[in-house]
Amino acid sequence: MTNKDYLIRIFVITLALSFPIFCLFHGELRGSLSKYFNSSLQPYYLLTNVLTAYLLYSLDEWKCPAIFLLVLTVFPVDSHKLIHNVFAYAFFISCFKPMFNHNRLQPYIIPYLLSLVILPKSFIFTEIVCILTLCLFHSHLLYLKYKVDNTRKNK
Repeated sequence: MTNKDYLIRIFVITLALSFPIFCLFHGELRGSLSKYFNSSLQPYYLLTNVLTAYLLYSLDEWKCPAIFLLVLTVFPVDSHKLIHNVFAYAFFISCFKPMFNHNRLQPYIIPYLLSLVILPKSFIFTEIVCILTLCLFHSHLLYLKYKVDNTRKNK
């Protein structure tokens, strides 16, 4: 990967990481991050999800989650609740396998699964924990790839 590719991935991860945090401090807290589609944060929501889906699709093991994310983004929760929710759950469930397949990064599964404990009380906080975990996982994965690429360049 080129330095430009690394910078693009860092930008997308930062964008995905910042969206749920920004939602926490943007007026009234909604029941789900998807509910911000019908707010002034709509462009931020769309940009974050589309760029994240693009980044995920570039990784072999993450193609299904990428497609699920794109589909849930296209169908707003307020007007297409069933389709949106099916693909939202599919997205979060499908992210588990690729995370589990990385032996060195399996500890990220712990907060991801523990977020289910708060699901009955708060869907949005479950989403936020999962998204933050996914962002940290992909940041760590990118760091490991960067180390390997630099080691190869220096030989």
